[in-house]
Amino acid sequence: MQQTAKQIAENATFQAFINCYIREVNSGHLVRREKWIKEQPLTPLITEAHMLELELPMQNSRFAFGVEYKSLVGRHRFGIALKYCTQQQKWFVEDRLTILIILIQELHLMAKANGCSGLYSHFDELIFRLMESYQTMANYIEKSLEDKKEDRMIATFIEAEQSLVFGHWLHPTPKSRQGMANWQQTNFAPELQGSFQLHYFHVDRQMVKESSILEKSASELISQSITKLHPDFVMSKKDYLIPMHPLQAQWLLQQQYVKKALAEGLIKYEGAMGSFYTATSSIRTVYSANEEMMYKFSIPVKITNSLRVNRKHELKAGIVMAQLMNKIDFLQKYSSFRMIDDPAYITVEFPNQEESGFEVIFRSNEFPQGKDEGICMLAALVQEPLQSEKSKLYQLILKISQSECRSVESVSLDWFEAYWKCAIEPALRLYDEYGIALEAHQQNSVLDISSDYPTTYYYRDNQGYYLSKKYKKRLLVIEPTLCETEELFYEDTLIHDRFTYYLFMNQLFPLIARFGEDQLINEKVLLKWSMNQLQLLEKEFAGLGKEFVRNILKQEKLAFKANLLTRFHDVDELEAELEQAVYTKIPNPFILHYEEAEYATTF
Repeated sequence: MQQTAKQIAENATFQAFINCYIREVNSGHLVRREKWIKEQPLTPLITEAHMLELELPMQNSRFAFGVEYKSLVGRHRFGIALKYCTQQQKWFVEDRLTILIILIQELHLMAKANGCSGLYSHFDELIFRLMESYQTMANYIEKSLEDKKEDRMIATFIEAEQSLVFGHWLHPTPKSRQGMANWQQTNFAPELQGSFQLHYFHVDRQMVKESSILEKSASELISQSITKLHPDFVMSKKDYLIPMHPLQAQWLLQQQYVKKALAEGLIKYEGAMGSFYTATSSIRTVYSANEEMMYKFSIPVKITNSLRVNRKHELKAGIVMAQLMNKIDFLQKYSSFRMIDDPAYITVEFPNQEESGFEVIFRSNEFPQGKDEGICMLAALVQEPLQSEKSKLYQLILKISQSECRSVESVSLDWFEAYWKCAIEPALRLYDEYGIALEAHQQNSVLDISSDYPTTYYYRDNQGYYLSKKYKKRLLVIEPTLCETEELFYEDTLIHDRFTYYLFMNQLFPLIARFGEDQLINEKVLLKWSMNQLQLLEKEFAGLGKEFVRNILKQEKLAFKANLLTRFHDVDELEAELEQAVYTKIPNPFILHYEEAEYATTF
């Protein structure tokens, strides 16, 4: 039976939320179907192999969920959802959104009972964002179902960026876009394939601050982009032209300090002009296939956990890290590992304001027209497919299998090995050799699969660099301007937690889980192969990577970013100290791989 967009969105929202809950709050109790049915009176028809029971002690409630796919490393897939009626001593099928509201209420009651020192209950905010995310997702899915485009396994860079209708694989509100109205989604949401012109401001040069490590300054790059389309456009000698996302432009025009500058003639609003851009998966970074640069803007929208704002220190960080990476030989040594840099910025400075809202980060466009085929972020490859479709990864592996006349299992292992060599291993080596760890989650991870197998990995995100304080002196010798970005240096205990989550929990494990759920290759095979590689690297490493890899292999529990608790406590990572979300610990899949007897009874 064909599901509606709302039904698909409801199921996707349920899957994401329940997986967050059992990892961060209560793992529940897993029972084989036969045993569960024997012990329970009057149960509906159960087809799943396992049932997960969840007790809610604060509300004296019990739920049970059928487990359709049980992953060793990633997100589990749930089927039937039941609630126990004590009065009738019977299980009933329950509405999935209703269950999520009850779970949020349980969190709220737990927080009140515990006092929750320093972190308070924001259950109303979570409910609001949950429903908003669900409705937004339904809108995207409905549009996707209506379009009925050919489901291409190897698309262009921007097609892959626009394909994430479900969003973050383990986030309770993956499509929360608080601050963006429904009518604005058509143009500015990547999932709806909209395009738009940027809005421009003329700003008195004395108010503008810019920096660039390219041959041209940031202001020259902007002028070059405009005059390419508008050759008769004349720039004033006393002004600079600054592009802005339309949403941010409208926000800026409402600010008193901007209104004052407009009245004094220091700023002039030009409006929309120039090339048409489209949003990448981050929404605030925009792309045009014919432009040399992408732009990353602040926008007045809360996306998942945070209001998206370019901080002043991030402007410098992009420049400094681009300079550092150009000076070390790492990218030359590991040519299949690339970093998309942010080599320029421009902003407007106002008295007594840290950020003005005019901050613009320039990102190198590595994928212009002609070089954009077969460029796909990992998140798009591993995303859950729509009903009656197959995942991008499944389609790709099947295509290779058919062309090479080999089993999908052997092709999967070769593909995974190629991916590891260009993505995981170089990231570990970078930390070992230079003390640089990356926020390399699946949406920051872009692969070149134009040859079917991964040949090049691209890392992007100037907010996602963690430099070890132990390597500080060495790195300062290489790039002295790092002294201007002290916030990039962290203690290794914190780095280990974040690097563990981003590289393993949010990049490697979702890929392994996708292989397993699509029945391409057993998760155990990929886990074992990964462990063997990590053991080899541990023996080879002589720097910080040695202890990190040893911890990954040996620790019973690993750090996990608790997106549900972060959202429940309304923590804005960009505002929190050290930009720190709520972290927790979960059982280490590498350890659990050898403890399946224990795994058979609990998540």
